[in-house]
Amino acid sequence: MESFAVTLIFILGGLTFLVNWAFLVLKEKSGTRPDSPMATLKRLVVYFLLSSLGVLISGVFFVSIFMLAHG
Repeated sequence: MESFAVTLIFILGGLTFLVNWAFLVLKEKSGTRPDSPMATLKRLVVYFLLSSLGVLISGVFFVSIFMLAHG
């Protein structure tokens, strides 16, 4: 298996991460009541950690399946 396929899978995961962040930022702007800066920072840190963990787990999962399927 070529390393290009593995790299492509992780690039797609990174793009998913960026789209997720764009969605979250747009959702934050559409809120009716602004939160305190500390609450917003806390929410962004939680979003960042969950998104990072999700991208890493998804990338490892899909690369593992890809390697099993293609030897």
